[in-house]
Amino acid sequence: MSEPRGLIANFTGHKVAANLLMLLMLMLGLLGLTRLNTQMFPNFEFDYVTVTIPWRGASPEDVQRSITIPVEQAIKTLPNTKKLIARSQQGAAAFFIELQAGTDLGLALDEVRQRIDSIRNLPQDAERPVIQKLTRYSLVTSILLTSEDGSLEELRHLARQLEHELLALGIGKVEFAGMPEEEMAIQVPAGTLHDLRMTLGEIANRVRSFSQDTPAGTVGRDDAAKQLRALGQRRDERAFAELPLITTAEGQQLTLGDVAIIERRPRDDQATLSWQGTPAIELQAMRGEDDDMLELADRILLWGEQRRATLPEGVTLTFHSQAWKLVEERIATLLWNGISGLILVILTLYFFLNARVAWWVTVGIPVSFMATLGLLWFFGGTINMISLFGLILALGLIVDDAIVVGEDTLTHLQQGESAHRAALGGARRMFWPVVASSTTTIAAFLPLGMMSGAMGKIAFDIPFVMICVILASLMECFLVLPGHLHHSFRGLQIKSSGLRQRIDEGFNRLRDEKFRPLVQWSVEHRHLVSVSAICAFVLALTVVATGWLKFTFFPPVDSDQIRALATFTSGTDRSQVDSFLHHLEGTLYETNEELGGHLVQTSIMHHGALAGFPSPGGRQDKAGDEFGTLMVEVYIGPDREISNKELIDAWREKLTLPAGLEQLTISQPEAGPPGKPIEVKLTGNDANILKEASLALQEKLREFSGVSNVDDDLPYGKEQLTFELTPQGRSLGLSLNDVASQLRSAFDGNLAQLYNEEDEEVEVRVMLPDQERRRFSAIERLPIITPQGEAIPLRDVVRFDARKGVDLLRRVDGELAVTVYADLDPEQGNANAIIAALNEETLPRLQARYGVGVGYEGKLQEQAENLKDMATGALLGLAIIYIVLAWVFSSYSWPLAIMTAIFFGLTGAVIGHLFTAPFGIHFSMFSAMGLFGLSGIIVNDSIVLVSFYKQLIAEGMDRFDAIVEACVRRLRAVLLTSITTIAGLTPILFETSMQAQFLKPMAVSLVFGLLFGTGLILLVVPAMLMIIEEQRDRTEHLARILAPGNWGNLLQATWRFDPQHYRQQPGPTGLGGHLWWVILLGPLLLLKLLGMLPALISSLKAGDLLVAIPAGVVWLIMVALGALFLWQLFQRKRSAPVSARRWLMLTGAGGLLVAILAPWAGEPGINLAQHFWDVAKSTVWYSLIILPLLFWTRRSASTLTR
Repeated sequence: MSEPRGLIANFTGHKVAANLLMLLMLMLGLLGLTRLNTQMFPNFEFDYVTVTIPWRGASPEDVQRSITIPVEQAIKTLPNTKKLIARSQQGAAAFFIELQAGTDLGLALDEVRQRIDSIRNLPQDAERPVIQKLTRYSLVTSILLTSEDGSLEELRHLARQLEHELLALGIGKVEFAGMPEEEMAIQVPAGTLHDLRMTLGEIANRVRSFSQDTPAGTVGRDDAAKQLRALGQRRDERAFAELPLITTAEGQQLTLGDVAIIERRPRDDQATLSWQGTPAIELQAMRGEDDDMLELADRILLWGEQRRATLPEGVTLTFHSQAWKLVEERIATLLWNGISGLILVILTLYFFLNARVAWWVTVGIPVSFMATLGLLWFFGGTINMISLFGLILALGLIVDDAIVVGEDTLTHLQQGESAHRAALGGARRMFWPVVASSTTTIAAFLPLGMMSGAMGKIAFDIPFVMICVILASLMECFLVLPGHLHHSFRGLQIKSSGLRQRIDEGFNRLRDEKFRPLVQWSVEHRHLVSVSAICAFVLALTVVATGWLKFTFFPPVDSDQIRALATFTSGTDRSQVDSFLHHLEGTLYETNEELGGHLVQTSIMHHGALAGFPSPGGRQDKAGDEFGTLMVEVYIGPDREISNKELIDAWREKLTLPAGLEQLTISQPEAGPPGKPIEVKLTGNDANILKEASLALQEKLREFSGVSNVDDDLPYGKEQLTFELTPQGRSLGLSLNDVASQLRSAFDGNLAQLYNEEDEEVEVRVMLPDQERRRFSAIERLPIITPQGEAIPLRDVVRFDARKGVDLLRRVDGELAVTVYADLDPEQGNANAIIAALNEETLPRLQARYGVGVGYEGKLQEQAENLKDMATGALLGLAIIYIVLAWVFSSYSWPLAIMTAIFFGLTGAVIGHLFTAPFGIHFSMFSAMGLFGLSGIIVNDSIVLVSFYKQLIAEGMDRFDAIVEACVRRLRAVLLTSITTIAGLTPILFETSMQAQFLKPMAVSLVFGLLFGTGLILLVVPAMLMIIEEQRDRTEHLARILAPGNWGNLLQATWRFDPQHYRQQPGPTGLGGHLWWVILLGPLLLLKLLGMLPALISSLKAGDLLVAIPAGVVWLIMVALGALFLWQLFQRKRSAPVSARRWLMLTGAGGLLVAILAPWAGEPGINLAQHFWDVAKSTVWYSLIILPLLFWTRRSASTLTR
């Protein structure tokens, strides 16, 4: 009978089909390689809509009352809104709407626009709302345009030319810094207003009437039609000066130039830049989502070289903050590590496999990778740091399937089968196990795909890449590899070289003489092995839960930028701020020279601005004479030995802080999601109460080690002068709105019109002269024009009152909120530990005292959401893994043995992080991502093992012999799949460059987890499988006993049961019976006791000796008795039950006693009492299990023999 045909059989037997498919996969990869974009991070869309409504001259309180709250009421019910943040600041209201993932942003924009248009009570002089979605642009490079002798105005025109040239190169967007927006300032003195009996608003109306281009229709339609136009728009100072202001009956004119100073100049509160003491304009070349960063960088660099030759004399073009270099360096780092890992993988294959099999498995690596790149391009992926790491992670996985098929084929070839039969049989035998392992791998990475927020969008590339890798690997190992193996071995006898024979003989001796007895011992002592693995897992959880291994959401990585932000008291002259900026720069370069002279590359001053780091919502910069920023670009090459923190600390030591400096923040951008490491949100109804609560929380935060730059986003602003009408003012017919309008026009200017001049938008504002606006004395002399046209001094019609104002009011989801934030040095403190400490005492006290609500933002909020999403994804992934395994093995119980290895793999990851923590590798979110990948690999190895066990059972072999034989026979395949993955990732562990630091935690979880997990697979999984098989037999036996037909015999046996006779029956020896529960719970309680040690040490350090010494004595007795009991238990001494009773009684009573008495010592004893109370409660529950098992069961009693 001929063998059944199929797709695999056709490709295996066909002469050229495998090669043709391989060629197609390579061509697909080449196509993808030429089309894939290169960039820093994956493409993703921000689900945000922003609304900005300028209201010039308005205070934050006025903005909140008149704009923020009405708009908030209109849009708070917007569908799919996840979060609504409203910012009321000086002169503007800004809204930040975060939508649920997947929301149609076009529809959301239209809905927001309609709702805001329907608001009827916005201030009349507020400007038109700007509603837009966030379009993601990323920086390619910054270009600094400077002039040695020229002015900023001379650079402005050249900067616009450069903008057009860059856009013509294909740059997505060009942003400017240091190029102030301009205005045409028409300055009318107060005395002139008094003489003219005119308000500034009336003068603005005159300007608006005469300075405009107005179409007047078409004339002569029956003849030669001509359009009529009035060309009256003024565009320079001279033209505006000629505008008629008053015309008499005799034709005499008073022009605007007769009464006003007219000047085109930068608007107020606009930031400027300087570099090496010369004025500068910065052009930021940004790429869109569809642009290749490295390709754009090449164009810009070539353009820059050509453009420098045509620049005017004294003008320089300097590139800095070149983000493309970071991308290139990181890609080069990952590629080099990938190549190194590939070499190790190939060497591993040749060591374990026959040369021909190893060759064809090795050929499958580039073929699968090329096909993966093609699939990546086809499904819209890109080449970025995350997808590259996914490809490196796939180095080991991509050969796993081929190893399994190739190793099985080789085994059958050595048994004498023909090449065709062995190749086809290997593919068919391994088809469902490999498909199952691929499905479980995808399920293991599922939690990464379910994460929300920025982290989720970035991390999604890893499961996306893994799916592409698995599809390519399945195609190669079942359609290409069998054909190659068939034709390669056809007509050949399997002959090994001398070296190959020696390697195989050495491996066989290791397998048969060392490994086989070890597996037999493991299966024979299955309860001991299983309980030991469980104890190791519990110990690993304890290490994480007690904080011995601290969790950091995102590992700190040095950036290429440092910024020093200086805030002086309101009213500080800009020259004083500039003087301090020069002091900052001078001390910076002194520090740089002391540290080697190669760290600082560029420093740029921002005058009149507090320029923070970019964020998804845009930089929330502050402008004003009292602000200043020094941006520093630093070198972060692999040969750098000094961290940014060390540079900042040395820099700070040299600084001399001047009088009037309110705050100086020197920091680098935080890696990961936007926000500070610590951000606590306080909500309430009163800004003053929130400020008091914020100050109290800030004072507490400063007590923690490693915390710096503590502040909030409710800063005190400029002093405010509130006014109300006097009786005389009311009698003259004035209203508060009349006076406020004239005051706003005088000091902030009355916007007469806007006009465009080429690329510039120029405001025309009518205002008082600068020397009057900037002096308090102008208030007294300012004339107020009454409705009757009289000019009355301001002091006669209003009464002023001074009060402290705020600079910003922030509302979150309709509630007034203040966020207290701080930086944190991860080497000195842990954010989760600090938040836990605040939750214990400080935050509840603030809530009770001030009546505020408490929440978290920034990284803390992102961390909570991501951990929740990952937990949900993990449960779903485990469910899918169980379903797949149960289907493959046709068993409900066997998958449990395999899945236990997933949890045990955590033990190895924790051990790895404990080992690498001294080298600066933190247990972080990337570590958790690595654990998911580890789960998929461990399950794959277990499937290979259990599949062979199932096959041997089907052939009639005894269960004990079958599990031992399965472990021995599949040792090579399990070792190969694990070692190839470890080899692929090991180079990253030794990478010293800054570019790979954030990937190291993931590599640690995988490498150490696999080192530990491979032993678990080969020793613990067989032991667990045998226990499950035994329990299944007992369950089936119990089911027969409890069957309805046997109820009569069961009742008769129950009636005749003799407990004394039962206890005298012989039972099994060793760690069998019920003792394994005791062996598990006993160490767990002892670990809980050891976890109290930090609290005792803290109590001693605080000087609470009256509480700490007695509690410490009780604790020592508890630990000593517990250690004695466990030693007796493992020695199987008959005195163990008595020791257990004494230990548990003393632990429960002692814990209860300390919990009752310690609070009498005051607040220091309360924390200690809580720990002892927890131990006392736990002891009661443990006693209900441990004591009955030790005293009342026959099997445990007979085990204790000494």
